[in-house]
Amino acid sequence: MILALVQAVLLVVGTVVLAFLQRGQDRTLTMTFLLFSATIVAGVGPLYRAVDPLLGGRNVLTLVCDVLMVLGTSTLLWGVAKAVGAARAWMRNVVVGSCSVVLVLIVLAFATLDPVPTTTTFMLAVGHQPTAAVYSIAQTTYLGLALGATGVICVLRVREARTGLDRVGLWVLVAGGVFGAVRMVVVAVMDLAHVAGRIDVTHALSLPYDVTTPGAVLLVASGMLLLVVGHRVGQGRRSAALSRALRRLEPVHARLGTDNEYPDSDDPATRLSRLIVEVNDGARRSRRPLDAADRAALAEAEAVLATA
Repeated sequence: MILALVQAVLLVVGTVVLAFLQRGQDRTLTMTFLLFSATIVAGVGPLYRAVDPLLGGRNVLTLVCDVLMVLGTSTLLWGVAKAVGAARAWMRNVVVGSCSVVLVLIVLAFATLDPVPTTTTFMLAVGHQPTAAVYSIAQTTYLGLALGATGVICVLRVREARTGLDRVGLWVLVAGGVFGAVRMVVVAVMDLAHVAGRIDVTHALSLPYDVTTPGAVLLVASGMLLLVVGHRVGQGRRSAALSRALRRLEPVHARLGTDNEYPDSDDPATRLSRLIVEVNDGARRSRRPLDAADRAALAEAEAVLATA
């Protein structure tokens, strides 16, 4: 229970941090954190035993938690794809379609299980039922494949990382994907062994399960946080570089630049682009070469704009 509490606290704190860092931006990863947090918090023993009886005392809260985890993993895959520029319309359709199929399957499987009283060891209590294996394997396979796909996307985008934090976050997400894929195999073998009556196999795999389950959650959560923090750090550096380039080029523009009557803009990159164009236009019209300091200011502005 201590590990579950630690996970719950970390995820709740992470949700608050992400909500703050992503204000005014796309919040898909914040939603992922929120769904993961709700899943882990609701599964904490004392809270679970207090809430599930209110829902009928048949472990409906387990179904709710599993549904939230499937939704959270779906938003994770889509959110990471958007964060690294890999999102495509076909990917969104695949994620939504596969998630919907899995949700329908696990709800139907849960509905056909012979109910057991509220318990925090749900699969141990119902694992001998073949339908329980379907319930567990369906969602675990989806989670493993989604986390694995997230890891693959991150590997393909590591070279494009702009900051060290971005790079570390991507590799942490890759590690989370590996843990998720390993957990998928472990859970499938455990479920099939339970149905076959091989409890010894289930017990033998309990350690890998106990390591990969929280490991995948914590690695993925840490990777998401690092990505968002790295993005904000990168934004801060780009904003500072744009401000420096603007301050250095504005005196050059005042002496040499033309006024092309572009619309005013509060965007620093747009303003810098305008100054660059107007300084170049002014230099051509005056037919006077720029001195070394002016050329350096112009070169710095162009370099900053190219990476902004």
